[in-house]
Amino acid sequence: MIDGPDFICVGMPKAGTGWLYDQLDAHPDFWMPPVKELVYLNQVYPALKFVDENGAPVQSRKERQARKRGTFSPESRLRPGERLVHRVSLDERDTAFLKYASAGRGEQMELEFYAGLFQFKGALKSGDVTPPYCNLEGETIARVAQRFPAMKVLLLVRDPVARVWSRICMSHAGPGFDTGLLADEGGFRDYIGATHKLGALSATQTYLRWRQHAPETELRFFFFDDLAREPARLRAEILEFLGADPEKRGASIPPDYNRKAKEKLEMTPLSRAVLVERFAGELKASAELFAGPACEWPGRYGI
Repeated sequence: MIDGPDFICVGMPKAGTGWLYDQLDAHPDFWMPPVKELVYLNQVYPALKFVDENGAPVQSRKERQARKRGTFSPESRLRPGERLVHRVSLDERDTAFLKYASAGRGEQMELEFYAGLFQFKGALKSGDVTPPYCNLEGETIARVAQRFPAMKVLLLVRDPVARVWSRICMSHAGPGFDTGLLADEGGFRDYIGATHKLGALSATQTYLRWRQHAPETELRFFFFDDLAREPARLRAEILEFLGADPEKRGASIPPDYNRKAKEKLEMTPLSRAVLVERFAGELKASAELFAGPACEWPGRYGI
């Protein structure tokens, strides 16, 4: 029987999961899949859209356009997205991983197949960083915990108002957000409520579901606040939790490396008021459950 992942990160979205993947991917104690988000455990029939039926990486739009123009280079595939292959060059383990994954495209979710996705790590550590796992249902959590009893679970938590605003800024950077909503209180409130990735996520509920349905699983939460203030310390704490050596240095990226750093929208008074109203309960619950930096969150918004 294959051991499967050494750990999974179950969220939260926009709370530092990209940073976490990059830090582990660069560390010599880990072999990380060449795709950050496998998006497997939360699908009845996982699409595994990062690979085609022949085991080749699915091309990003940028790569397809470059090939069509005849200007493609390996760098065109670099960091195409969290759910596509990001490595410029693939080694034997990466190729074997993709070939294996291609056999599961569109097939029913099976934990034994999922375990096989990590067979290529050898003696190194490996895991799955998929923020949408924050919404795994209790039954799935129990099954995963029973199949992988030695697996560790990480939850990255962030002030929910700031987290949701960061997600909106990401949408704004693409074609996914109408800035006119920032002047429309009702429209903005409806947008938050109707957009699952915004209004329907709760770090406290994620944590409590794992504690209820997987009480024996080793689970720790870490704060985005610590990533912003002391990334080197946070990196060391996470590596120690995962059983890796914080003193080792690999290919190197600094602890504060952030490939997603982009210009942000300014939060308007209207949007701030709507978000604070929406997440007042979660801010209070976070302070009570997580303590630490979360105790500062309600006061930021006069709660």
